[in-house]
Amino acid sequence: MKIILFAMALIALTFLSGCNSNSISKTWTAEQEAQWKTKCVQMLTDDGVSQSVAEDHCDCMYGKTSEKYTPEQAASLTVDQEREIWEACDYSW
Repeated sequence: MKIILFAMALIALTFLSGCNSNSISKTWTAEQEAQWKTKCVQMLTDDGVSQSVAEDHCDCMYGKTSEKYTPEQAASLTVDQEREIWEACDYSW
């Protein structure tokens, strides 16, 4: 009986610890996040998007990007990968 309880506890612990251990977003520093968002907002506002809309859109895009990619990977995304993130955050402004 003790072996069964121990095995069940071990399985549960393994499952729970695995839920957060693969969080790519934790690889981003606050400085990297700020730089990414600043560049994104600047690009959009240069294209005539209002500051508040640009900030909202870039927050979404950062969230989607940091969930899937490390900062190093994000620096070399393909056009298709960028388009996928863009479309996931398109608010149809």
